[in-house]
Amino acid sequence: MAKKRVRRGSDFEAMRNRIVGKKETQEENVIPMINVIFLLLMYFMIAGNLQPDYNVAPPFSTQEAEPSKQLATLSLAPDGSMRFENRPITWEQLSVELTKYSAHDKLKIHADAKVDALTVSKVMETASKAGILQFVLVTQRRVEAG
Repeated sequence: MAKKRVRRGSDFEAMRNRIVGKKETQEENVIPMINVIFLLLMYFMIAGNLQPDYNVAPPFSTQEAEPSKQLATLSLAPDGSMRFENRPITWEQLSVELTKYSAHDKLKIHADAKVDALTVSKVMETASKAGILQFVLVTQRRVEAG
């Protein structure tokens, strides 16, 4: 007859400990999870704060349409300074930059309410020479009193 092998407690425990590990000494390491959570938190804090810095107060309007965010954008400040795609720009650089964006059919203009119409007209003329013939003027929504 064949001998039956009798399991001894120590052999079984040794194999179980090798496969599963000891439950008493096994600790969960949460530091990598905390690192991932902090990285995600930092990513969303930075990505959520990517609003362009336009220091202009647009004029009021009664229409509620919002322009597309994929248009080339120019902002005009009351002191005469301009920003194209959120970078400072001069009149000489404007025509060069607009020719690079001539494939776009529209230009979004953030003009402060205190900027005169002649300056906006000059921007439109410069853009039309570069090949951009449609414009989106950004305004604020007028709040009705009462």
